[in-house]
Amino acid sequence: MTRNFASLPLARLYEKQGYIDDALEIYRAIDTNQSPDAKDILDTISRLEAQKKIADSTENLKEPSHDVLTPDQVQAGTKEAGMAHMLEVWLKLIVMQKRVDIFKAFKARL
Repeated sequence: MTRNFASLPLARLYEKQGYIDDALEIYRAIDTNQSPDAKDILDTISRLEAQKKIADSTENLKEPSHDVLTPDQVQAGTKEAGMAHMLEVWLKLIVMQKRVDIFKAFKARL
């Protein structure tokens, strides 16, 4: 799906906004054989992959996050902790829905 509208400006926009995975996917989808910016694209891919490895290794040092509570965790935790967790998951879903809406609007303009 990304290959249909892969472009250098879109990849740079994703990179600027911090969506490294999406930017990498688009950079990789661009045909570097036909692009005058091939060297720049390949250098950017290498840089972003290195940046992503560092970020992933930093995340591994942190405590793992739990998106799903087991019944034991719900009973052991307070009511406020359970509500805070549900609110966090709910907010993540809202952000994901907003991203889908933006993508749909973008796709409709193509």
